Amino acid sequence: MYMEVVVITVTATQFRANLFDYLDQVAAGEIIIIQRNRKKIARLESLEPSNWRDKERPSIQFNVSPEELIKPIEDIWDEYI
Repeated sequence: MYMEVVVITVTATQFRANLFDYLDQVAAGEIIIIQRNRKKIARLESLEPSNWRDKERPSIQFNVSPEELIKPIEDIWDEYI
């Protein structure tokens, strides 16, 4: 699976004011471009590659109630008793 890298451009003033927030974003795999006087002066990215699997959160959703999910088993269960 391919994860798109997020690139954020901020001013030096914004970066200084929110340094730790931006460092957390970089640690999560995003790239920060820092501008001063509307010129790009720095690029900040993580030294460790981000693992996209860490961001994925599997969620299981059932479209039927637990009783309905087990009900088909009851039909064949009688054969085994």
